[in-house]
Amino acid sequence: MKLDARIDGAEYKVEVEKHGAEMYVTLDGRPLVVDARALEGFFSSLLLDGKAYEVTVEPEGHTWRVQHGIDVHRIEFLDPLRPATKKGEAGGRGPEGRRVAISLMPGKVVRILVKPGDAVEEGQGVAVVEAMKMENEVGSPSAGKVLEIKVAPGDAVEAGAPLIVIG
Repeated sequence: MKLDARIDGAEYKVEVEKHGAEMYVTLDGRPLVVDARALEGFFSSLLLDGKAYEVTVEPEGHTWRVQHGIDVHRIEFLDPLRPATKKGEAGGRGPEGRRVAISLMPGKVVRILVKPGDAVEEGQGVAVVEAMKMENEVGSPSAGKVLEIKVAPGDAVEAGAPLIVIG
């Protein structure tokens, strides 16, 4: 899978190939071997080229906040087919001002946390998508009511795919 990413404001080309438990990642031409394991909450254990790291990975709007010790990095996966959102927005804008919770990365839908008609708050978890062996909770882009659920558990989704419509 090929992605474009913005890490701390700088843009990178990322390529990921999964082979068993390992992922072979190329970051701007630099090859890396990565073994990622999701722990509890937002914690993950990474083995990166033989060196171990414990990190937290949390969604922040349409970016990811990755922290190792006191070092914090912000990662945004860029989708050339999705219009840019304003800073802090967690999804696209649909017809008639409706908001859409979107998948930030390619992956598989693991759980849907809401049902049509549910009231949700901005940032409240509405779905869980597994990407690169980590479960990532997708938050509602705004407060409102769940109008439509566009995916089901087990569905494969691409980055920017609409998951839940909020009105």
